Amino acid sequence: MRLTARTRLTLLFSALIAFSGAVLAVIVIVLAFTPNRANAEPKIPANKVVVMEKSQIDQLGVDIKAQARTELLDRLMLGAGIGIGVLTVGSAGLGWLLAGRVLRPVHVVSGTARRLSQQNLHERIPVSGPQDEMRELAETFNDMLARLQRSFDAQSHFAANAAHELRGPMTTQRTLVEVAACAPDAPPPLRELASSLGPVLDRQERLVNGLLELAWSEHGVTKVEPVRVDSLVRAPGASLSLQPLTVRGDPTLLDLMVDNLVRNAFTHGREVWVSTTSDSLCVENTGEVVPAERLATLTEPFRRGSQDRLNSNGTGLGLAIVNAVVRAHNASLELTPRPGGGIRATVRFPAGTMR
Repeated sequence: MRLTARTRLTLLFSALIAFSGAVLAVIVIVLAFTPNRANAEPKIPANKVVVMEKSQIDQLGVDIKAQARTELLDRLMLGAGIGIGVLTVGSAGLGWLLAGRVLRPVHVVSGTARRLSQQNLHERIPVSGPQDEMRELAETFNDMLARLQRSFDAQSHFAANAAHELRGPMTTQRTLVEVAACAPDAPPPLRELASSLGPVLDRQERLVNGLLELAWSEHGVTKVEPVRVDSLVRAPGASLSLQPLTVRGDPTLLDLMVDNLVRNAFTHGREVWVSTTSDSLCVENTGEVVPAERLATLTEPFRRGSQDRLNSNGTGLGLAIVNAVVRAHNASLELTPRPGGGIRATVRFPAGTMR
């Protein structure tokens, strides 16, 4: 028969209390039956004969018994006080150790929950021991992680599959438009239509490529090696201030992160500054003033700093891709508004990834 954690805790503390009571009883019994001859015998000077009447002798016996009883009660009270104090401290310490041992799986669950992110949902809590509440908690938590992992995988696979499926029709559309526009007998209206459809198809291709990159970046780090992040910066026309920045990570994902940061900065601003330090990458640009409350939403897919979605050249996926790569490397992305307009995007890498 397997006992539940609640039953085991109850039995443990019940046994502890019973043991404490037994020890206290032994202490009291020992003190009660320890003779104290110095206080139990009447104080009569040596070599001296005392003559007393019978009534005085009887009264003396009563006084001796009363004195002995009082001294016994005092000793019992002192012994009980000392015993209770010692047992209280000992019981508290032992109870603390027992509770910690029984509740150790809870700390394992909380530690795993703190470490979890979209990139390590494959982690599971070790399940062992009796079939009690703690094991049930661990199994339930593992089931929840499995469901979350399936959900994220399905979302990522859907985006990747949809992007792949869209590439075929888009290629066909571009081919038809180019063939129609290049035909010798193509009327001028058809050529104008083909010319106007070109930017639309370009935007669709950027969107599909962005979806593929987002799905790819959310798969997490697959290869770890030292990467010079400052050497990944390709930003013609930007002001550069690059110091060596070496990070242990996935070189392809880190290159994708830097490229999207720079492209996003040029898409939404005219002037761009890129700088690196020993532990961070910073990309700034000019542009319109972005309210602080909107900055927190810019890392979500299809979010833009500009309210004009139709005239924007961006796909709304750049910072979402950057944020996915940042999370995969346990780094942090800080977005802050620049005075006068524009955004400062800073990626800070933890000390554990610096090599």
